[in-house]
Amino acid sequence: MKKISNLPRDLAEEVLCRTPLTSLRRVRSTCKNWNTLSKCGSFAKKYLAGQAREREFMVVVIMNFRVYLMRVNLHNNLESYLKREGELISLGDEVEISQVFHCDGLLLCINITKDKTRLVVWNPYWGHTRTIEPTHNFSKHDRYSYGLGYDKSSKSHKILMFINNYFFVEFKIYDFNSDSWRVLNLTPDWEIKYTHYGVTLKGNAYWLVRENYSKTKVTNYDYFLVCFDFTSETFGPPLTLPFELHESEDTMSISSVREEQLAVLFQPWDTLQMEIWITSKIDPHAVLWNSKVFLSVSIRQLIGPQYQFNLGSFFVDEEKKVAVVYEDEYTHKRGYIAFIFGVDGSMKGVDLGESDNGSCHPLVCSYVPSLVQLH
Repeated sequence: MKKISNLPRDLAEEVLCRTPLTSLRRVRSTCKNWNTLSKCGSFAKKYLAGQAREREFMVVVIMNFRVYLMRVNLHNNLESYLKREGELISLGDEVEISQVFHCDGLLLCINITKDKTRLVVWNPYWGHTRTIEPTHNFSKHDRYSYGLGYDKSSKSHKILMFINNYFFVEFKIYDFNSDSWRVLNLTPDWEIKYTHYGVTLKGNAYWLVRENYSKTKVTNYDYFLVCFDFTSETFGPPLTLPFELHESEDTMSISSVREEQLAVLFQPWDTLQMEIWITSKIDPHAVLWNSKVFLSVSIRQLIGPQYQFNLGSFFVDEEKKVAVVYEDEYTHKRGYIAFIFGVDGSMKGVDLGESDNGSCHPLVCSYVPSLVQLH
């Protein structure tokens, strides 16, 4: 132990820079000097710069109610690999994470139990966590969604929570600076399906929503995007999708593209054709989609004569022209699988392991580490 702690600083930095993010906590416990060095601002910038130079994606994946970091190296010939680096966060064996949101290097983890909801915000680099108790008493009829973003004027991170229990919809916002919840007076004329998870892009949160039946009385729903601006604390106008969709059974999901653009996956319920579109410009009040679809592929040859993606949680690499969709597998065993699709029509499946619980669907979001502090 003494020899380790007495390594020259440059050699110690070299060792630490090669340490996977999921192992930093254990390395810090090795000796006091390494703990101090890893939390030094100059070293932290060097470490994250090295991570950014890697040609690999880092994504956060929920499987079996656990949060894992996965490194993904994609090639357009599909000779790719998906490496589960390790569990990113553990809050105890009794705690199950059902949702996770990424913003600015922070992860908002949602822990739902039979009688309680707990929110934990975590910066994996520093190892800091912040537990936030919701002010809402949840019932079995509640449908809830969350979003994580930041106020560009105050530089404060915020959490949006909205609850729908069939009788009313309520929006609340939590401000990290004031450490308090407030009720927002918002009355949108749309509704969100609880299976449609949002994503954060440039500090704002986006969701796929549909017209509110109780207000329109129209069964042929229209779907669109909405954005919540954490600076003004308001929703923007409806943002159009690049395709027409009127069936609630169709599969849709959204993902961020390198923290710059938004992508949407679409698979009609009655076809085996999947599309992924990417925006060319997006902000809370306007959206422009690329004139050409990023990926359009038949999934018949890989999956079978009849198949529909469940949640269709995914991410894309524009440069490599590849998309990865995470799904449940229902063949010889119940498990998780990642489908890798090339824009040239090539595809393959990667086994990610068995599923311990059929109600936990795989969810994925891109992850970029940062030096944001949780005070």
